[in-house]
Amino acid sequence: MAEQNIKEENCLKEGKKKVWKFVHQEQYSYETDRIPKSRVCDYNWLKISDGVITVKGDYNNGYAWDGCTPKFNALHITWGNFDGKLKRFGKGNYRPYTYYASMVHDILYQYKRCAPITRKEADLIFFDILNQSGYMWKWVYYYAVRFFGWYFSGWKYKSRKEI
Repeated sequence: MAEQNIKEENCLKEGKKKVWKFVHQEQYSYETDRIPKSRVCDYNWLKISDGVITVKGDYNNGYAWDGCTPKFNALHITWGNFDGKLKRFGKGNYRPYTYYASMVHDILYQYKRCAPITRKEADLIFFDILNQSGYMWKWVYYYAVRFFGWYFSGWKYKSRKEI
Protein backbone atom coordinates (compact mmCIF):
# COMPACT_ATOMS: atom_id res chain seq x y z
CA MET A 1 0.00 0.00 0.00
CA ALA A 2 2.89 2.40 0.72
CA GLU A 3 4.14 1.85 -2.82
CA GLN A 4 0.73 2.86 -4.18
CA ASN A 5 0.68 6.06 -2.08
CA ILE A 6 4.05 7.05 -3.52
CA LYS A 7 2.67 6.27 -6.94
CA GLU A 8 -0.42 8.38 -6.22
CA GLU A 9 1.72 11.48 -5.83
CA ASN A 10 2.81 10.95 -9.43
CA CYS A 11 -0.79 10.36 -10.56
CA LEU A 12 -2.18 13.74 -9.68
CA LYS A 13 -0.91 16.79 -11.48
CA GLU A 14 -1.02 19.97 -9.42
CA GLY A 15 -3.38 22.39 -11.13
CA LYS A 16 -4.11 26.03 -10.66
CA LYS A 17 -6.08 26.96 -7.56
CA LYS A 18 -9.75 27.57 -8.20
CA VAL A 19 -13.14 27.49 -6.56
CA TRP A 20 -15.03 24.27 -7.14
CA LYS A 21 -18.75 24.18 -7.84
CA PHE A 22 -19.55 20.93 -6.02
CA VAL A 23 -18.22 19.08 -2.97
CA HIS A 24 -19.39 15.51 -2.36
CA GLN A 25 -18.80 14.35 1.22
CA GLU A 26 -19.83 10.71 1.17
CA GLN A 27 -18.81 7.64 -0.78
CA TYR A 28 -20.46 7.17 -4.15
CA SER A 29 -20.18 3.86 -6.00
CA TYR A 30 -21.12 3.09 -9.57
CA GLU A 31 -21.13 -0.46 -10.94
CA THR A 32 -20.28 -0.78 -14.63
CA ASP A 33 -19.63 -3.51 -17.13
CA ARG A 34 -17.51 -1.11 -19.21
CA ILE A 35 -14.33 -2.19 -17.41
CA PRO A 36 -13.22 -5.74 -16.62
CA LYS A 37 -13.59 -6.86 -13.01
CA SER A 38 -9.88 -7.70 -12.98
CA ARG A 39 -8.87 -4.02 -13.08
CA VAL A 40 -8.12 -2.74 -9.59
CA CYS A 41 -6.78 0.44 -7.99
CA ASP A 42 -7.15 2.08 -4.59
CA TYR A 43 -6.12 5.70 -4.05
CA ASN A 44 -7.13 8.40 -1.58
CA TRP A 45 -10.10 9.60 -3.65
CA LEU A 46 -10.72 6.74 -6.10
CA LYS A 47 -11.15 2.99 -5.83
CA ILE A 48 -11.87 0.58 -8.68
CA SER A 49 -12.56 -3.05 -7.84
CA ASP A 50 -14.80 -5.78 -9.31
CA GLY A 51 -16.25 -3.38 -11.90
CA VAL A 52 -17.27 -0.86 -9.23
CA ILE A 53 -15.93 2.70 -9.33
CA THR A 54 -16.02 4.37 -5.91
CA VAL A 55 -15.47 8.08 -5.36
CA LYS A 56 -14.30 8.42 -1.76
CA GLY A 57 -16.10 11.63 -0.91
CA ASP A 58 -15.71 10.93 2.81
CA TYR A 59 -11.92 11.43 2.54
CA ASN A 60 -10.38 14.77 3.62
CA ASN A 61 -13.51 17.00 3.71
CA GLY A 62 -14.99 15.68 0.47
CA TYR A 63 -14.24 15.39 -3.22
CA ALA A 64 -14.56 18.72 -5.08
CA TRP A 65 -14.97 19.34 -8.82
CA ASP A 66 -16.47 21.91 -11.15
CA GLY A 67 -19.25 19.94 -12.81
CA CYS A 68 -19.31 19.69 -16.59
CA THR A 69 -16.37 21.65 -17.99
CA PRO A 70 -15.20 23.97 -19.39
CA LYS A 71 -16.24 26.73 -17.03
CA PHE A 72 -14.81 30.14 -16.21
CA ASN A 73 -15.79 33.00 -13.93
CA ALA A 74 -16.33 36.54 -15.20
CA LEU A 75 -18.40 39.42 -13.84
CA HIS A 76 -19.38 37.33 -10.79
CA ILE A 77 -21.02 34.74 -13.06
CA THR A 78 -19.87 31.21 -13.82
CA TRP A 79 -19.97 30.69 -17.59
CA GLY A 80 -19.73 27.37 -19.39
CA ASN A 81 -21.57 24.11 -19.71
CA PHE A 82 -24.91 23.84 -17.97
CA ASP A 83 -25.15 21.06 -15.37
CA GLY A 84 -28.89 20.57 -15.82
CA LYS A 85 -31.87 21.40 -13.67
CA LEU A 86 -32.30 19.74 -10.29
CA LYS A 87 -33.47 16.14 -10.28
CA ARG A 88 -34.52 14.04 -7.31
CA PHE A 89 -32.12 11.09 -6.97
CA GLY A 90 -33.56 9.98 -3.64
CA LYS A 91 -35.30 11.27 -0.53
CA GLY A 92 -33.84 14.71 0.15
CA ASN A 93 -31.23 14.20 -2.61
CA TYR A 94 -31.75 16.90 -5.23
CA ARG A 95 -28.81 17.41 -7.60
CA PRO A 96 -28.33 18.59 -11.18
CA TYR A 97 -28.84 15.84 -13.77
CA THR A 98 -25.12 15.75 -14.57
CA TYR A 99 -23.92 15.71 -10.95
CA TYR A 100 -22.90 12.05 -10.58
CA ALA A 101 -21.79 11.64 -14.20
CA SER A 102 -19.51 14.68 -14.03
CA MET A 103 -18.13 13.62 -10.63
CA VAL A 104 -17.15 10.13 -11.81
CA HIS A 105 -15.86 11.44 -15.15
CA ASP A 106 -13.78 14.16 -13.49
CA ILE A 107 -12.14 11.79 -11.01
CA LEU A 108 -11.33 9.28 -13.76
CA TYR A 109 -9.72 12.07 -15.80
CA GLN A 110 -7.93 13.33 -12.68
CA TYR A 111 -6.37 9.89 -12.14
CA LYS A 112 -5.78 9.30 -15.85
CA ARG A 113 -2.07 8.60 -15.35
CA CYS A 114 -2.67 5.72 -12.92
CA ALA A 115 -6.27 4.48 -13.04
CA PRO A 116 -6.67 1.26 -15.02
CA ILE A 117 -9.06 2.81 -17.54
CA THR A 118 -8.94 4.32 -21.02
CA ARG A 119 -10.35 7.72 -21.97
CA LYS A 120 -12.97 6.04 -24.16
CA GLU A 121 -14.13 3.87 -21.24
CA ALA A 122 -14.31 6.93 -18.96
CA ASP A 123 -16.38 8.79 -21.57
CA LEU A 124 -18.74 5.82 -22.05
CA ILE A 125 -19.25 5.57 -18.29
CA PHE A 126 -20.05 9.31 -18.29
CA PHE A 127 -22.69 8.63 -20.97
CA ASP A 128 -24.13 5.66 -19.07
CA ILE A 129 -24.61 7.69 -15.88
CA LEU A 130 -26.17 10.58 -17.84
CA ASN A 131 -28.50 8.08 -19.50
CA GLN A 132 -29.53 6.57 -16.15
CA SER A 133 -30.28 10.05 -14.80
CA GLY A 134 -32.60 10.70 -17.74
CA TYR A 135 -30.66 13.71 -19.02
CA MET A 136 -32.06 14.69 -22.42
CA TRP A 137 -28.75 16.20 -23.64
CA LYS A 138 -26.71 13.05 -22.95
CA TRP A 139 -25.63 12.58 -26.58
CA VAL A 140 -24.49 16.20 -26.92
CA TYR A 141 -22.47 15.99 -23.71
CA TYR A 142 -21.03 12.60 -24.64
CA TYR A 143 -19.83 13.80 -28.04
CA ALA A 144 -18.44 16.95 -26.42
CA VAL A 145 -16.24 14.90 -24.06
CA ARG A 146 -15.23 12.57 -26.90
CA PHE A 147 -14.20 15.43 -29.20
CA PHE A 148 -12.77 17.88 -26.65
CA GLY A 149 -11.72 15.72 -23.69
CA TRP A 150 -8.26 15.10 -25.12
CA TYR A 151 -7.73 18.85 -25.59
CA PHE A 152 -8.86 20.08 -22.18
CA SER A 153 -7.42 17.19 -20.17
CA GLY A 154 -4.24 16.39 -22.03
CA TRP A 155 -5.10 12.68 -21.75
CA LYS A 156 -2.69 10.93 -24.04
CA TYR A 157 -3.76 7.70 -25.70
CA LYS A 158 -3.64 4.67 -23.41
CA SER A 159 -4.53 1.32 -24.93
CA ARG A 160 -6.13 -1.54 -23.02
CA LYS A 161 -2.83 -3.39 -23.39
CA GLU A 162 -1.09 -0.70 -21.30
CA ILE A 163 -3.49 -1.17 -18.40
